[in-house]
Amino acid sequence: MIIERKTLLKRTIPFLLVGLLVFALYLIFFVNINEMIETMRQTNLTIFLVSIIASIFEMVFFALAWHYYLTPLSANEPFKKTFAYAYASIFIDQLIPAESLSGEIARIYFVTRDGVDAGKATASVIAQRIFGMLYTAIALIFGALQLSIWSIPSLSLIQSLVLLVVVGTIIVLLLILIICLKENWTQKAITRIVAFIERISRGRWNLDTWRDDIRKSISAFYESLRIFRTRPKKLILPVGFSVLSWFFGIFIYYVIFAAMGYVLDWATLIIVYSLVIAIKSVPVGIPAEIGVTEIAMTTLFGIFGVPLNVSAAATVLIRIVTIWFRFLIGFVAIQWIGIKTILHNKTPTQQKI
Repeated sequence: MIIERKTLLKRTIPFLLVGLLVFALYLIFFVNINEMIETMRQTNLTIFLVSIIASIFEMVFFALAWHYYLTPLSANEPFKKTFAYAYASIFIDQLIPAESLSGEIARIYFVTRDGVDAGKATASVIAQRIFGMLYTAIALIFGALQLSIWSIPSLSLIQSLVLLVVVGTIIVLLLILIICLKENWTQKAITRIVAFIERISRGRWNLDTWRDDIRKSISAFYESLRIFRTRPKKLILPVGFSVLSWFFGIFIYYVIFAAMGYVLDWATLIIVYSLVIAIKSVPVGIPAEIGVTEIAMTTLFGIFGVPLNVSAAATVLIRIVTIWFRFLIGFVAIQWIGIKTILHNKTPTQQKI
């Protein structure tokens, strides 16, 4: 396990350095770095600390939402575990450049290791993903409607980006919903995939056991979705917690700008936050999308009239809170999970020794 972690870090660090270098070059050529540093020095530390608290609340409500997506499915995971798994999944997400997907797979793995059926775990994560995408699309439409009556430079560019993201989100949602509604299609697709793997392995892999396990997991997945459809009241709590998590995510942006003495309107914050989430959802091969996201954020705030030195300073501070602070907590969570696993796997004889 230690060797695997070291190998993963060795593969990740060069990509992180490339991303940081790209952002540094952007700052050198397009931003007055001295003014940016001076802006950061004038940041009110007390107000900035509020953004860190907001980040913790965002994760608390994110974990609560997932916890209550699991609960109706009789997947009784203690909240302290779902909270730790949420942070650990972010740590993994930032190391492996497949934004969100790697983190969601990690969450499914963590709870299935605790005995939760894989189909139920997958259903909880997909339900959370569907509603999260809905919030993003609705927020973008709302923000665009608010800004359409204002005279803002390059508004047509923002409108184009919003339209592109909304259309892309709707397409992905439709694909997910088709999969969720067509159990027969999914069963047939999985059967063909397993058969294809057996053919190319030329009999070296016996997938009969896997086939049965996959079939049971798919059945459990669709049964879980039916529970959500027949008991919609069970969605009130997780949806409400998800909305609160989404609010605190935007609130981080608001507080950091306020700490620098710069107040942004909520429509701008909603649009930039939603567009950043959309940009981060595109795997570009760089852990945590370092470099790409920073440039996008700085540019987007600049389009809305924020001075580039303020925009760049805010971007750096936002990423410290939303990436590096969470990365640190995620690392601690991973260690805690590892220690709990070791203690759980010890035999009575080993514990006495």
